[in-house]
Amino acid sequence: MNLEQLTKHQIILLTLLVSFVTSIATGIVTVSLMDQAPTGVTRVINQIVERTVETVVPSTQGAAAASVTEKTVIVKDDDLAAQSIGKAQQAIIRITAAGGKDLVARGVIIDSKGTALTDRTALDSSGATSFEAILSSGERVSLVVQKQTASSSTIATLSLAVGTSTGFAAAALADISKLRLGQSVIRIGGVGSDTVGSGVIASLPKNESGSQTEVEASVGSVTPGSILITIFGQVIGITTAGSTIEGSDFYTIPKIHSSPATSITPSTNTSVQS
Repeated sequence: MNLEQLTKHQIILLTLLVSFVTSIATGIVTVSLMDQAPTGVTRVINQIVERTVETVVPSTQGAAAASVTEKTVIVKDDDLAAQSIGKAQQAIIRITAAGGKDLVARGVIIDSKGTALTDRTALDSSGATSFEAILSSGERVSLVVQKQTASSSTIATLSLAVGTSTGFAAAALADISKLRLGQSVIRIGGVGSDTVGSGVIASLPKNESGSQTEVEASVGSVTPGSILITIFGQVIGITTAGSTIEGSDFYTIPKIHSSPATSITPSTNTSVQS
């Protein structure tokens, strides 16, 4: 076929045919590359969180009713994770022997009165008789280990001294019944400065009603008291001696299922280390 002898209509049809074939080839190549990409990359690309924000506008006149405006804000997965980590860091404490510098365990504050959770075995094996908590601000406060209510529990409940503080930054506890396999999670741990790692829920608790349950994630930690949080900053579990028996990627779920703290509203940033 001589291309120079084609009519205008034939040239247009040939152009459309070439474009159609090229589009199909491009689509096949793109799908093939996405299938070969790591799971983490596709999850970051695909996950977008939609949040509905309600704004109440007070009435300027006594007889007029207040109006409510609703709008949907789209938040990228990476931004939400970074903000949640930054907020959760404010509730994390570093536990040392009184007057000491070496880390005994990490912990997390769960209410504004200074109630905190940590690994009981780490405290018992430290040999110390009194402890202090280093807050995210660097302030040191004394703490009291509350009496153990369950002999099988590996989580210790602490009471931080309020001192001149009017309240503590607290983290919310996640609703365990709402956890799903493959759900994105973040681990905050480290012996020195905070280090984080991301992963997903690998297995759910086998017996939620039991006195001690563990959840498995695809990211691990061996530092006592490290926490596993949802992408919204809610605490799922803590690294304890009981969980590490199962493996470094297991976390003990606090027996307290309802959070005494308000839900975390991500607002700050943090540096992420491996």
